[in-house]
Amino acid sequence: MPVERIEKIVDGKVVQRAERASDGCFVCLGAGTNEGPIKLHSLDEVAEFLRRNPRSGVRMNPGWSKISEHIFIDVVPR
Repeated sequence: MPVERIEKIVDGKVVQRAERASDGCFVCLGAGTNEGPIKLHSLDEVAEFLRRNPRSGVRMNPGWSKISEHIFIDVVPR
């Protein structure tokens, strides 16, 4: 089943969501860095990247910040 949403959830409330950049890609970043963005085309690819790289993150709105903690993939903790 395809991934439908990747969110940051704190105290049971969704506070941020992974969204596409203006070029249509999702932006992931390696652990401990905000450089060298990894552009991915689907939430499935983002979920796979986040699961394989536990301390990595993905840009989320609002704020377009790199989120690497409290990440939930279709309401399941990373």
